[in-house]
Amino acid sequence: MIILTQIKAARALLGWTQDDLAKAAKLSLPAINNIERGLTTPRKETLQSIQSTLSDAGIDFIDQIGVQLRPPELEIQILEGADWLKKYDDIVISTLKSPEDEICQFSCDEKLWMIYGGTTNHHYIIHRNKTGFQERILIPQSQKFFTNLRKVYRTASDDLFRQTSWQVFGSYVAQIIWAKRQILLTRSTTLADAQRAIFDALWDNGKPLTEAQWKKLEKWDSPDSVV
Repeated sequence: MIILTQIKAARALLGWTQDDLAKAAKLSLPAINNIERGLTTPRKETLQSIQSTLSDAGIDFIDQIGVQLRPPELEIQILEGADWLKKYDDIVISTLKSPEDEICQFSCDEKLWMIYGGTTNHHYIIHRNKTGFQERILIPQSQKFFTNLRKVYRTASDDLFRQTSWQVFGSYVAQIIWAKRQILLTRSTTLADAQRAIFDALWDNGKPLTEAQWKKLEKWDSPDSVV
């Protein structure tokens, strides 16, 4: 159940006065004032009404004593500039934290990661090896260069690919526009789930690389990436 310090902190985050909260929760101003000053012991139903009102206004209650503003369901940003891929890697690394996490990639050309991100890829690999998060990568059938483990790849028809790549991880969908050195990054659980479903369908129809195929292909020479 919500505690008094959470009520005050939530009001502060929302920029609400006691009167604002009273009106939204359909309570009297004196009732809110007395509750926050600890002069009365509110009924369970009253606290539930206050908590529901604050939650509807965008407050998340955390760790039984804390509060935070709920992030918006849809957030879009463009990553660009000299450190465009480093900015992106920082977001990926901060999101993928455990073996239960996964990143799905629809990659038009794996060599582009070396061309544009050769100085940052090792940070990603170190983090992957440390946390053990999962990866799946769909590539064109004609792909000849690889930067990752054989087991994470499946191939699909070349006709499905253009000169962009996209990735899905956590609540993010990233569209990588290589020619412009830009990434359109969308954070939305709804959109990420929808894009992940599309990826799953394509993955199910993809073809794993055989050992014979793998031996003939060019690979990035990192010992941690070509097993």
